[in-house]
Amino acid sequence: MNRERPMKVDLVALDELAEWSFRSGPLSLGHNSGKFFTMRGVRTETDFGNVPVWDQPIIYQPEIGILGFITRVFDGIRYFLIQAKVEPGNINGFQISPTLQATRSNLTRAHRGSTPRYAEYFTGKKPVNILVDQLQSEQGSRFLNKQNRNMVVEPLDEVPLYDDFCWVTLAQIKTLLQRDNLVNMDARSVLSCMPLPRWEMLGCGGLHEFGDSLSISACHDNAGVHTNHELLQWLTWMRSSYERKLSMRGLDELNGWRKTRHEISHESGRYFSVVGVSVESTSREVSRWTQPLVYHPGEGINGLITQRIRGVLHFLVRACLYPGNRDHFELGSTVSRSDYLSCTGHPDAPEFLDLFVNRDPSWVRYSSIQSEEGGRFYHYQNRYMVLELPAGTIKEIPEYFRWFTLGQIQSLIPHGYFTIEMRNLHACLLLY
Repeated sequence: MNRERPMKVDLVALDELAEWSFRSGPLSLGHNSGKFFTMRGVRTETDFGNVPVWDQPIIYQPEIGILGFITRVFDGIRYFLIQAKVEPGNINGFQISPTLQATRSNLTRAHRGSTPRYAEYFTGKKPVNILVDQLQSEQGSRFLNKQNRNMVVEPLDEVPLYDDFCWVTLAQIKTLLQRDNLVNMDARSVLSCMPLPRWEMLGCGGLHEFGDSLSISACHDNAGVHTNHELLQWLTWMRSSYERKLSMRGLDELNGWRKTRHEISHESGRYFSVVGVSVESTSREVSRWTQPLVYHPGEGINGLITQRIRGVLHFLVRACLYPGNRDHFELGSTVSRSDYLSCTGHPDAPEFLDLFVNRDPSWVRYSSIQSEEGGRFYHYQNRYMVLELPAGTIKEIPEYFRWFTLGQIQSLIPHGYFTIEMRNLHACLLLY
C-alpha cells in the first residue's frame, strides 16, 4: 500500500511555509486562519528536579481532537476498524491508525478539504453505543495542555467499508504491535484505554507465564504494596509540594535556542528542533499543504520496569513534571527520554536509565521501536521496552516513584492521570 499511495514530503524553510507566518507579541509561528496549532516559546521554572529553569518551543493546540475506533461483533468475534494512514512525519509511510484520527479543525473542515471518513459515528450524527470515552493528554514535554477524546464506539447500523480501512481482531493487533513503527501512537493511545481483562474476554487468548502474571496483577485489587487511596494521596502531595511557573516567550527569545530561516534548534544540538515541510498526498482530505513539525533525530527510549513484590508484578511509575501538563505532575513510565544516548552516564541521566542501557537480555519482556505522532513530529521514534527484574533488585526508590499493580494502573487510566508515554506502553502489554 505504501507504493500505491505515496506521500511526498520535502523539508522547506520556515519562512516558506504557505499560509503560515511568524507573529510578534511574543513571536510565534501559526496558521493564517488561526486554526490548527501554533509553535510558541515557553520558560519553565520549578523547584523539582535538577534543572530549575529552561526555555523551549512548545506546540499550542487548545482544541480537543477525537481518536476513535469503530468496533463490531461478527460471528461472535469482536473486530476493530483500522485505517492505513500516512502522516508527513512518519518514518516509513503508512501506519495503522484508529478509524478516526482528527483535530477539531479537521472536523470543521478548516483546511477546506473533505470531512474525515466515519466522523459521523463519533460526533452524535449516527446511533452508536459508546464503549470508551476518555479525555487523555498528549506529550506534556512538547504540547501545552493538549488533550484528545479517546473513544471506542459500536454502531447500531451497518458500517460501510472504504478504501484504506479494514476490520481486524485484537489477536491480529497483538501481532501488529510486535512490528516496528507499524501501529501508530494514536491507535496505541485508544487501545490503552481498554482494560486488559476486557481484551482477554474479547478472545485474544494465548497467555503464557508473563501473561498469566499480568492477569494476576490486573485482577487482584488488594495485592498492591499501596492502596489506590495511598497512591492518589502521593500524587496530590507531589502536585502540592512543588512549584511550576510558566511564562510565554518569543521563539527568538529562548535561552539556549537559535532561530534561523530553516529551523529553531538548541545550541547544543540536543533535544529537538522545529522544521518546515511541504506535503503532497493523494490519500488525505487535501492534496497539498505545508506545516511545521518537531524533529527528533535518532532514537529515544520509553521504558517500564516491573518486578514481583509479594509474588505479584508491580510496575515502577514516575511522577513527571512537564511544561505542558495541565496538573503539573502526571504519572509516567519509569524512563522516558528522547535524547537518552547523549545523557547516558552523565549526572543529569534519568534514574534507572542504566538498567535499560545495560540490560540483561533475560529481563526483556517487550522491545520494539515505535513512532510518535507523525502529524506533529518528524521521524520521532522511541525504543519501547518492558523489563522484568528479579524480585528484590530494586529495594529503594526516590520519592517521585511508586510501585503500581497493573490493576491499579488500569483503574486510574480513565481519569486522565497517566502520560501518553505510559499509556502507550500499557497498550503494548496487549501482546500478552
